[in-house]
Amino acid sequence: MTVVRRISGQPETLAIFCTVLVLLGSLAGYVLTRPANPGRPPLLGWQVGSFDGLGPADQAIHGALLSAAEEITWFNNDTGGWITLEEAERMRLPPFYHDVFWKTNGEVRWQLILPGAHHGTPATASPNAVFEGTKGQGATVYYGSAGRARAQGAYLLVIGHAHAGAMWTNQATIWIHRDAHAPYPDIVKAEALVGQGWRQVIAYNGASEVERLKGTP
Repeated sequence: MTVVRRISGQPETLAIFCTVLVLLGSLAGYVLTRPANPGRPPLLGWQVGSFDGLGPADQAIHGALLSAAEEITWFNNDTGGWITLEEAERMRLPPFYHDVFWKTNGEVRWQLILPGAHHGTPATASPNAVFEGTKGQGATVYYGSAGRARAQGAYLLVIGHAHAGAMWTNQATIWIHRDAHAPYPDIVKAEALVGQGWRQVIAYNGASEVERLKGTP
């Protein structure tokens, strides 16, 4: 009769126990060393905060552009086209719609520049000009200038998108220039805009801005 001896499980149990201890120790170290409130990344020299870096009219226009950017992007995803200034007027879409908000915030003159129109086509042809561009490539820009409000700037809503056939890749950025009459830039890439005095507006909510300005307790 053959007797089979039972293999002890103590070494395996000890190894599992040590592994668990190491994992718990690593987790505890991460929790203890992680900042309680990591906060937001600092602004770069060519960026400006929407909460504390803009005047009243610029803040109002920026807020309206944020909402308009979503509407414009969804419109492009659904139709492949872009909301013209005439359509924005019919849709009552701020900040392009000529209502009380428009009058209160400087009566900014807006222009739509479609992809392919940034080179070789005068951007100041007409406040409501819509240029024939490449189909779905490059950047679409809503350019606002000549605002009459106190200390008001000029604005760019730049919607960059991938090559034709790529969907759901639109990304909007908002830029501001201190000069309300700043001319439309020849190139709308970030490096060129920064070189011409444009600054990208970074949107943070009010709570994060208050923490940044007053310091986190």
